[in-house]
Amino acid sequence: MDEPESLGEIGLAAREELDNLTFVINCNLQRLDGPVRGNGKIIQELESFFRGAGWNVIKVIWGREWDPLLAADRDGALVNIMNTTPDGSYQTYKAENGAFVREHFFGQDPRTRKMVEPMSDDDIWNLKRGGHDYRKLYAAYKAATEHTGQPTVILAKTIKGWTLGSHFEGRNATHQMKKLTVDDLKSFRDRLYMEIPDSALDKYLPPYFHPGKDSDEYEYMMERRKALGGFLPERRTKSRSLILPGPDTYKVLQKGSGKQKVATTMAFVRLLKDLMRDKEIGARFVPIIPDEARTFGMDSLFPTAKIYSPHGQGYISVDRELMLAYKESKTGQILHEGINEAGSTASFTAVGTSYATHGEPMIPVYIFYSMFGFQRTGDAFWAAADQMARGFVLGATAGRTTLNGEGLQHEDGHSLLLAATNPAVVSYDPAWSYEVAVIVEDAIRRMYGEKPEDIFYYLTIYNEPYLQPAMPEGVDVEGHPQGHLPVRESARGGREQPRRRRRSSRPVWRCRRP
Repeated sequence: MDEPESLGEIGLAAREELDNLTFVINCNLQRLDGPVRGNGKIIQELESFFRGAGWNVIKVIWGREWDPLLAADRDGALVNIMNTTPDGSYQTYKAENGAFVREHFFGQDPRTRKMVEPMSDDDIWNLKRGGHDYRKLYAAYKAATEHTGQPTVILAKTIKGWTLGSHFEGRNATHQMKKLTVDDLKSFRDRLYMEIPDSALDKYLPPYFHPGKDSDEYEYMMERRKALGGFLPERRTKSRSLILPGPDTYKVLQKGSGKQKVATTMAFVRLLKDLMRDKEIGARFVPIIPDEARTFGMDSLFPTAKIYSPHGQGYISVDRELMLAYKESKTGQILHEGINEAGSTASFTAVGTSYATHGEPMIPVYIFYSMFGFQRTGDAFWAAADQMARGFVLGATAGRTTLNGEGLQHEDGHSLLLAATNPAVVSYDPAWSYEVAVIVEDAIRRMYGEKPEDIFYYLTIYNEPYLQPAMPEGVDVEGHPQGHLPVRESARGGREQPRRRRRSSRPVWRCRRP
């Protein structure tokens, strides 16, 4: 839970009232090499985080063996010791024995010392923590599943290495311990009520244990396997076939921009609007935008596609008089994620794998500032590739001549190289809007056509407007995505691309696959 991303977005679940979501945090008080909060109380700390974020919090701290003691604690002496004892001490208690706990925990107050006088050291040692009390856990799970309107977190207090013997339980060295001693094995066997003779353990060759096909354990496991659909995970890749847009959809970019200067970011957004109007697959496009819609000119989608919100729009928008006013809806098509590239990449992965998880192919279009995608969330894109996600990732407003005022973060020159290192990513750097059209048409065919491939596309698109030429006659449309770029005869007898010029007046050749 110390990883920033573990707590960074828990507010989202509460805002969207995800009451079918339950976190279970195993609070064993221990890191790899020491206590989590030796001088503090991690459960209380986590409770404050989650309650503040709007979650329902259930704490499972003490096992039912403590219930008679707590009932007898009329003065609150026991509760006071529980509340003031730091986690580092609790870890130590469970690495010692009952006599140590009697002296150092209950012995802090004469009232609590007297409370446990009738109990043996073994009785004190057997006072379980809540995370090891199956009845308390069952009650917590039941309460979590029945709670409505909020997500739930269960904070369960446990012992690291529980049941593994005195050499393991609560020890800082747990992660360096490679195997149990013979005595530890015997204690483990006894605690789990396994019918294994000592002779099978003395030579340190513990046998595989099967409880028997007529046992309750076996019947339960078989029932759960059946309910889950079998013994092995199954990936379903057959999904609904789609009717793809015809060539006319892409002609608007192939005609060029005439006398108007247009950036490739603007050109892509224009194409996306036309694709989203398609009667067959338009509703399957899911624009994913991390708080930069107007930067990319995608506010033009607000009036029609609208921004998804589980609560709709319960306020009067400040820009309501504008043609492109901010519009939220329960049926919105746009995912407007805020300044949250990690969450946006997660949305891209969920949408891009819906063909397998739900049998419904969807087309995510995740667009972000060019520097802020593969740079910040490269690992998450590799995870998307592992899950065979499909869709579009756009590094927008790219280029070294724009947004200088915001510093070198926007002087992007390497996002394309980072994308190209991923074997599932098909990456392009198109110079002209007609090239964007050719690439997108080919991409939709490859990812959503008759023989869909497990790939996703990364395109660098630019912020600098310039005159966009029409697609020249004779362009090798099929070979173009493979890098077959010559489109006309040059004065020297060779073949060349149309040139676009920057301020330096140097010719630039662009569309090439790394």
